[in-house]
Parts: sequence; structure tokens; C-alpha cells
Amino acid sequence: MAACNITRQRLSEVNPDGAKHFIENLLFQIYEHFDDQNLVDVTFKLTNPSSLITAHRLILSAASPYFRELFKSDDGICPLIEITNIDSDTFERLITFCYTGKTLATIENVDRILKAALILQLKGAVTNCADLIIDNITDFTLQRAYSLEKETQCELLNEKILAYETRNFMHVTQSSEFLDFDAKKLQAILERDNLHVRCEEDVFNAVKRWYEHDASARKQHLPELIACLRLTQCNMDFIMTNIHPLPRCEKLALRVLAWHSYPLARSKLTLKYTEKRGGQIPDEKSFLALNREKNLQTQTIYQYNKTEHLWQKWVDIKINLDYFRVILMGENLIFLGGNRDGHRINEVRSWNFKTKTFKQLPAMNQIRSTHCVAILNEKIYAIGGVSARNVVVGSVEMYSASNGWKSVSNMITPHKGACAVAFNHKIYVMGGCNKSDLKSVECYDPITNCWTQCADMNEAHCFASATVHNGKIFVLGGICSTVERYDQEINKWTKICCLSKGNFLIGSISIDNQLWAVGGVGSNCVSVYDEKNDKWIVKREIPEKGEYYCFTVPKVLLKS
Repeated sequence: MAACNITRQRLSEVNPDGAKHFIENLLFQIYEHFDDQNLVDVTFKLTNPSSLITAHRLILSAASPYFRELFKSDDGICPLIEITNIDSDTFERLITFCYTGKTLATIENVDRILKAALILQLKGAVTNCADLIIDNITDFTLQRAYSLEKETQCELLNEKILAYETRNFMHVTQSSEFLDFDAKKLQAILERDNLHVRCEEDVFNAVKRWYEHDASARKQHLPELIACLRLTQCNMDFIMTNIHPLPRCEKLALRVLAWHSYPLARSKLTLKYTEKRGGQIPDEKSFLALNREKNLQTQTIYQYNKTEHLWQKWVDIKINLDYFRVILMGENLIFLGGNRDGHRINEVRSWNFKTKTFKQLPAMNQIRSTHCVAILNEKIYAIGGVSARNVVVGSVEMYSASNGWKSVSNMITPHKGACAVAFNHKIYVMGGCNKSDLKSVECYDPITNCWTQCADMNEAHCFASATVHNGKIFVLGGICSTVERYDQEINKWTKICCLSKGNFLIGSISIDNQLWAVGGVGSNCVSVYDEKNDKWIVKREIPEKGEYYCFTVPKVLLKS
């Protein structure tokens, strides 16, 4: 007789959509069979303490590769299987997991359940235990989590701990366990792009603390660990002060310095990372405006309260200057030149946000007032202005912490009352006056030490304000209320909507993707530019009328 071949439908190929009610009913029937001990076909004998636990081979085989292989072996044929390496309470909980998907783990027993789940190859139970540990890390303690991970060599727990360390890096680095990390583990953390930190200086301080805990043994690992930092996000003074002195880190420090100083050569420099971390915690910024009204010995810094949309006095600074220029550098406001008691000066002073005190810096080579300033690659540039003999000058000098003031190439046309910004690794100087008000724009390239002429603005702007916003340079006011926008790619200036109030010495800044204009001579108006509709939206007035400088600083500086 010929054999009859029947093709059986594979259940794994059946679409379960719409079978929710059937599956729920099936599970209920399985639970009833288990509770009533119907059709159980395997019994486990536990020895610590002694007990018998029954179950269904089919269910356990479906839940775990361990049971599937066990029941295929000779040992699995026996209806009574002895378990000696798992206690009875833990084993019973994991048998329940095979039926329900719930581990019944607590903080008190999660260690035992995790170890047993690894033995029984219950991946879902391992995941549940690892999640419970991480979700209760304060109660569980880091030390206990690290010890359990080391003992079990559980890859999933290791991944969960690494994710926790990434999210809570600053907290973890303050623990005693951090000092016992091996170099490989620390490197894995440092390489994470989403490491949750405020800045790379914080990461460096953590690595330094770890290294100094056992410097002689960890010296060999230091260069590789430091190379995992996003060093291009640190300024050059930090690199020279902190990275360059470290053992075997000198060449790395020099490559980072070259990256800062020579942008065109960056493609030739070997650095592990050049972009900032994707998970970097943005500094909460405060918006400040410094009143620079002439003939006032005391200048006020106002802070903008975004929640209440109002300006509040933060601090008064005794300056006794007019026609000065000021620039933000790190935690300091740098005041340069100006007039004091009717005399032009070349004095430079630094005012610290934390200490609220002044510190004298090296004086400029040239006496200057009504000049302009810019900061590029952690160097301050003082440009043009009026000299002691009331002469408009085109001289330019550059300040660095390591070399003091050094002259660079003169401008093409001497200026006073110009405005300047650093943009795309160059310095742009706009407008000003010399015998007449100027439309001209010049660009300085620090690599070639040369000035070049750019397209003229549409109107002359003297004592205007300049800001980089959304990849363009904006010049606000001056002798008029006109605002112009410069597109570097096409070398063209375009007029945009004029300001309703304020002209000379307006404070301007780009913050939270918005362009702000603050005050101006005889005005306390505050406006924000609506680029989509090309109009200025009036905001809450600042308390005092007058000339302003605007800054954004980390909120933490204002709490000291």
C-alpha cells in the first residue's frame, strides 16, 4: 500500500492576531492544571530545604533552553530530578515565572533569583532582576550591584549598570567604588557619547581622581583614558594647565592645541574625538545685561527672569569708566580701556562672577577708547579706537594668558566706534567712523594674520551692536535704527525690519534661538526679532535707560 503523505500546518506560522481571547483562556486552563496538579509529568527534589516541586515538561521546555536540553537527556527521562545548586524557595519562584512571566523577586532575594535564573537560562527573569536592581539602586547600593555583576558575570546586568553609570556619571564618580574601577571599565564609560555630564572638565576631574588613587599602577593607562575625553571642547589654557603636564599626554595636548589654533589643519590631526558628547547636559544659562551708561561710577548688571518675564537687579559693579569695552571670558568679565576721570587708559581688569572682585591683568600696549573687542580661540583682540592723542588708530593687539599682549596686523582702515564679532574662525569688524561714518566691513584671519575687505553694509553704522545669530551676522542700530544681516557664503548684507526704539550702543545677543535687542542711548526698550514675519516683538522693559552689554552665563555662577 502506498504511504499517505499529509502536510501538517506549522503552528508557528499561524498569525495569532485576533486570538487574544483564545490565548487568555488557554493560559487560564494551564494555570488550573498547575494549581490542581493535573497531568504534571516531572518532579524536582530540592535539598535546601528539602521539598518536592512538580511541573509540566512542555511548559518548562518552552520557557527555557536549560529545561529543553535537560528533558532530552538521560537525566531528564527520570520523573524525579534532583536540584542541588538552587534553594527551594528560589526554584519555586522561577517555576512560577515559567508559567506567568513574573519572577516574584524582591530587593531581599534578587541576588539569589538572578543567579538561579542564569543557571536555568531564563532570560526574561534575568531581565526582570537586572531592572529591579537598577530601579532600586539607592536601596540596593552600588557596591552590592557591582559585587553581584562581578560574581555572576551577567552581561545584561553589566549593560544595565553601564547605562546607569552613563546617566548618573557625576554621582557614581563620587562613590568609593569608582576608585576601584579597572581601566577597561572606566574607558568603556568615557567612550560613551551619551555620557551625562555638564562639561569635559568634569570628566577630566573624575579621571584625575581615579588616577591619583593609585598613580603608580594606573600611569600606563592614563594616555588612553585621557584620549577618550572630548578635549577639543576644552579651552587652550585648560589643556596647557591640566593635560600637558600628565605623564605621556604631552603629544596629545599639543595636537589639541594645534586643532584650536589651526582650523585648516584639523583633518590632518589624529584625535579620537572632536565633537562634543550627544548626552552632554546643557548648562542652564542666565541672560544678563550690563548697563554701561557714561559718567556712572557704578554699573548695574540686570538678570532676566524668563519665568516672570521681568528684569531684576543682580549686582552693582564699581567701574568708574566710560567708553570702555567688556567681553565675557569663562567665569570673568574682561574690561578693556576706556576713559577714567577724563583720561584715556590702556588698563585691563577681570571681574569674577564667583568672587565679585576685580583682578588686574596686563595692560594693552596701546591706549584705547571707543575701540571694539572680540574673542577667538581663547584669545582677546582689541581693535582700533582712539589713542591718548585723540587719533583714530588701526592697530590691533591680541591677548593670551600665556603670552600677554602681542601686536598683530593693522586694519586696512582705522576705526573708532566699530563693532566686532568672531565668526567661523575669523573676526569681522563692521562700521565705525573715521572723519565720516563707515559702511565698510573688514575680516581678520588669524592663520594668515591678514585683513581683507568684505562687502559694504547698505548703510553706515557707528556705535552699533553686532551679534552672530543662526549662522548670520546681525548689525543693529548705530546712527540709525536700521538692522542688517550678513550672509558670509554670498558676501552680502540685507536690510531687515528696523528697531522701533534705540539706536546707539544697543545691547544684543542670541539666546534660545532668539535675537534680542536691549536698551540703547535714551532707551530701555527690549525687543526680540521674529525672523519668520520680519518684525520686532516688544518685551518687558529693562529698568534703566542706557547703553548695554549682554551676556549669557551658567546659572551656577550666579549662585555663588
